[in-house]
Amino acid sequence: MRFNRKLDEDIAQDLSSTPKKSDAFAAAPRKPNGGPTRSVIDAWLSITGNLSSEGEVQVDGQIVGDIRCTHLTVGKDAVINGNITAEEVVVRGKVAGTIRSHRVILQDSARVESEIFHKLLSIEEGASFEGVSRMRENPMTAEVVAMQAVQAA
Repeated sequence: MRFNRKLDEDIAQDLSSTPKKSDAFAAAPRKPNGGPTRSVIDAWLSITGNLSSEGEVQVDGQIVGDIRCTHLTVGKDAVINGNITAEEVVVRGKVAGTIRSHRVILQDSARVESEIFHKLLSIEEGASFEGVSRMRENPMTAEVVAMQAVQAA
C-alpha cells in the first residue's frame, strides 16, 4: 500500500507541473526554430487575395492576387494572376503579372506573360515567355526607382 501511495503522489506532482494547454500556445513561437517554413497551395485550392509568407511557398492551385515570399515554386498546373516578389522563383505553370526576384527559373512547361525584374534569369527550352526581361542589381526595388525617376522629370 505504501508503494502505491508514493506512486499517487508522484503522479499528482507531475500533473501539477505540466503546463496548461493555453500556456503552451501562448509561449509557442510563430514559426518553429530552425529551418524555413513551407506552405503548399493544393491543386484543388483557389485563392482570391494577396498571399504573404516568410518562408517557402509551393502553388499547385490558382491564385488571383499578389504573392510575397522567400522562395516560390509554381507547379505545372498552377495559375497565378498577380505580381510576385521573392528571392527565388521557379515557374512550371502559368503566370500573368510582374515578377521581381533575384533568381527566376522558367522550366520547360512554364507559360509566362509578364515583366520580369531579375538578377539571374534561366529559361529552359520549351518554356513560353511573352513580356519584358529587365536585369537589375536589386530587382526588388527596380520598379520603384524607375517610377521615381519618371515622376521627378
